[in-house]
Amino acid sequence: MKEVRHKARVDVALIAIYLGASLPLQVWSLLNGPVPWLNYGHGWASTPAYGIAAPLVAFLLWRHSPRARLAAYVFLTFDAMRSLRLAHWLPLALDLAIILYLQTPAMRHLYPSMWSRWAALHLPWTRSKEA
Repeated sequence: MKEVRHKARVDVALIAIYLGASLPLQVWSLLNGPVPWLNYGHGWASTPAYGIAAPLVAFLLWRHSPRARLAAYVFLTFDAMRSLRLAHWLPLALDLAIILYLQTPAMRHLYPSMWSRWAALHLPWTRSKEA
């Protein structure tokens, strides 16, 4: 199988750093209390979300996984809803900006859809089971 190498991109690196910083910030908030104006340390959902899911999404984006864009959409939507509920406007603005940026043609080309037309035609498990 042919390995595809992608050049390091500043935009992907910034998104990965933003998501990857969640783990140290979550640990900091567990030791010292909630971080003001951010979502870290508020309730039980903070630890699995910001300690596990956010670094995993950052890793998927960095490695150009086929599921990276979907994982980013799911996590950033969760984080945006949490930011809205907690009235933290900085993470809400950053999450919405990243979600909108992932919709640009350049990012859609870098992280194509999991359900592309090519996959529907060429992958056996995506074909319909009609007889």
